[in-house]
Amino acid sequence: MNECNVILDSLDTFATREGDPAPGIYARLFAAHPELEALFLMDTDGGVRGSMLQQAFDCLIDVAEGGRMAEVVLGAERVNHKSYGVPDNLFDIFFLAIRDSVKASLADDWTAQTDAAWTRLLAQASQASYP
Repeated sequence: MNECNVILDSLDTFATREGDPAPGIYARLFAAHPELEALFLMDTDGGVRGSMLQQAFDCLIDVAEGGRMAEVVLGAERVNHKSYGVPDNLFDIFFLAIRDSVKASLADDWTAQTDAAWTRLLAQASQASYP
């Protein structure tokens, strides 16, 4: 199975098992970096978190499929997030929280091939920067 299919299959399994993944992903993110939770104080209904998560999934899928949309979106979002006080070194932490949530959900279905595919995916996503 090619890496794109490995990523897509892991995300599909995750979605099937978790339903709404946002609470778990954000709990993982805030547990690792509690200082980021304050950035969401105005997001009382979770809409911003949900939108951000959907965009992150769209970008990860685009990167996995070899698209070009994620490069532009992630580059622009890196710049936008600086204005929110998110330093460069914390921007990609969100993708790690997604990966770790997928990994926890897949449990024994997370294989060495899955791990390698996600490692390469996150490395590619981290390379996106605003021109």
